[in-house]
Order: sequence, then structure tokens, then C-alpha cells
Amino acid sequence: MKKLRHVFLLAFLPVTFLFSQITDAANLADFVLLQNRYGGITIMEYRGQDTDVIIPEVIGGIPVTIIGTKAFFHKGLSSVSVPGTVVVIEPLAFAENHLETIDISGCVSIGYEAFADNLLNTVTLSGQLSSIGPRAFINNKLSSITISGRITNIGKDAFTGNPLAAITVAANRNLFASQGFEPSFVNYYVGTGRAAGVYVKNGRIWSLFDE
Repeated sequence: MKKLRHVFLLAFLPVTFLFSQITDAANLADFVLLQNRYGGITIMEYRGQDTDVIIPEVIGGIPVTIIGTKAFFHKGLSSVSVPGTVVVIEPLAFAENHLETIDISGCVSIGYEAFADNLLNTVTLSGQLSSIGPRAFINNKLSSITISGRITNIGKDAFTGNPLAAITVAANRNLFASQGFEPSFVNYYVGTGRAAGVYVKNGRIWSLFDE
């Protein structure tokens, strides 16, 4: 009974007090936290001054699984390390920063404008990624991207404003120019029978290299 009473009390303690007591993670006060309905931690807001940020993987023994809406919006970030435990990145989470690379290899859902208006030239996506929201990567510097077979939804203008010259794609994807892909690429992809492979742009011409 003592153990059950202990758990009950923890559930109602203010989240900042709870995690300050049971974790040694550095700079924990920089983060506004919420325990989410899925049993993980949501980073709701970043209030620190560092422009190179490491997001903790676990806080108080509980994994960080969600980056909340606008959590790191317009914070002047130069780099951020996202742990593999994060499966959802909500709208505008990292928009309007100076990020050049990002590894979100654990993420399955990326929200609206999540990485809009950065300087991204390299993005590592998860093979389990299923959804990319509208304008998720708009206005970056991506020259290549991989669209896995797990992705079932790519929102409007997801890749608009990027100089894409190499696109690795699984077979039979429904890709559209409205998603930010060049019409010439979409036409060529459809013309190949939506074949899997690496599509490379040379000048204004796209070619397919089988994987």
C-alpha cells in the first residue's frame, strides 16, 4: 500500500518539482515539461540561452517522446540533438532557427512547419516515418531527401524552397508537385511506373538509378 500511495502522490506533484527531484539531467530548468497521455514526456518549451542544445533522452526514468508545438520556435539555435526516443514532432517545433543538420531517426510524425525557415542541408529521417506535415521543411537548403515506403502522407509544400537534386524514393508512392517536388520530377517518377530508386537531377533532366 505504501508503494501505491507514493505513485499517487507523484502523479499530482507539479511537473517541474517532480523532475527536479528525480533527475540529474543538466539544465533541466531550461525546459518546460509535461507528462503526456502516452506515458512519455513532452518538451513544451525551451527557455534556455544556449544555441547548441541536447534534448535529454530520459527524464526521471521516463522517455522524452514528443517535442511540443513551438517548443524551440525562433530560439536562435545552431544545433540540436534529438534523442531516438522522440516519435512525434509537433507543428513549428524547430521553425525559424539556424539549424544545418538534424537527425530525427526515431520520429514517426512531423508536424506543420516543424523545421520551416532553417538552413538545413542534411536531414536523417526514420525508416518508420509515416507522416510529414504541410510546409514541414519549407525554405531550407536540402539538396537530397529520402522518402521511405512507410510514408503515407506528405503535406502541401513540405519541401518547397529547397534545391532538391537527388530524391531516394520507394516504389508506388503518391508524390505531387504540390508537396514541393518539381513537376518535372513528379512526371518522370510517374513515367517510370513509380519505380523505386535514386532520382538525380542533371541540369533540368531527371534520371533514375536503381537501388
